Parts: sequence; structure tokens; C-alpha cells
Amino acid sequence: MADVKGLVRGLLPHEIEEIHGIGPAGPLTPKLLHAIDRAAGGPGEGRGYYVYGTPADTDRPRPFVLREDVCAELFGVNH
Repeated sequence: MADVKGLVRGLLPHEIEEIHGIGPAGPLTPKLLHAIDRAAGGPGEGRGYYVYGTPADTDRPRPFVLREDVCAELFGVNH
């Protein structure tokens, strides 16, 4: 799970574009979670590259967001 650069290299250009569109702290869609899992090696392998974020509303489930070092690799900054 430590190979953040390898994970990012495994993402397709349109997936990176979508991640950039939601921003560093944006909630990840199920489609992006699947893409991160695939880039990490298969189903469930991306767990740890994304973590639980803070819910916008207490009545909703907690969203998944990118881990800080993954954000740094994708956006060039920590969020």
C-alpha cells in the first residue's frame, strides 16, 4: 500500500481528471473507488489509499476521501 506513485500511474487519464474535478477533499464516487481499487491491484486493494472523511450532514454516511499522501501526489499539495 505504500506505492502511491504506482497507484497514480495505474489510474486512467479520465479518472485523474474526475478526481481533479472533485478536488483534494471531495468525496469519492463509487466509480472512483473502483478505479483506485483496480489501480492498486484489484477488488478491495485500494483500501487505505482512501479514508473516511467528515460527513457534510450527520444524517448521511461518511464519505470516502483520498489519503493525504495520495492527494499530495495527485494535486501537488496536502489538503
